[in-house]
Amino acid sequence: MKPHLLLVAILILAVPALAAAQTGPVSLGVGAGAVVPAPAEDGTTDVAFAWGFHVNIPIITSLHLSPSSLVYRNGEFYATDTALAFKFIIPLRTWSLYFGVAPGLTAAGTRTSAHVGALGGATVALVSNISGFAEYKYKVLFRDAANVGFSHLTAGLVFSF
Repeated sequence: MKPHLLLVAILILAVPALAAAQTGPVSLGVGAGAVVPAPAEDGTTDVAFAWGFHVNIPIITSLHLSPSSLVYRNGEFYATDTALAFKFIIPLRTWSLYFGVAPGLTAAGTRTSAHVGALGGATVALVSNISGFAEYKYKVLFRDAANVGFSHLTAGLVFSF
C-alpha cells in the first residue's frame, strides 16, 4: 500500500510543475487541403477536398497536445475525423518542425471507426501572433477485417492567443 501512496504524492507534486512548464500560448489553426485514400482495386484514386481546425496546447516547449477535426468526402459519404495528436516540436529561429502520432475516430455515414496516424509538418511565423502551417498525416482506418490507408495534406493559418 505504501508504494501507492508514494506514487500519489509524486503525482500531486508533479501536477503544478507540469502546469508551470507551459512555455507558449495556446493557438487555434484552420486549414484546408486534400485527402487521398488508398487506390481502389481498379487502380483509381479519389482525391477529396478537406477542411478543418486544430488547437495547439503546449505542455512543455517540445510537446504539444493538439485536438483536431477534419471534414472531407469519402466515396459516397462525408467523413469527419476527430483526433488528439501528440506533437513533438523542434523549435528553430522563426519556424518550427514537428512530428507525432494522432489516434482518433472517423465517422462516415452511419459508421464510426477507430484510426491512428503519424504526422509531420512545419509552422512559420508570419506576423506577430499569426503563423502559417503545412502538415502531412498518414492515417490507417480500422474497418472490420480490412484496414484502409489515407494521406492527408493540409495547410493554413494558426492564431496564437
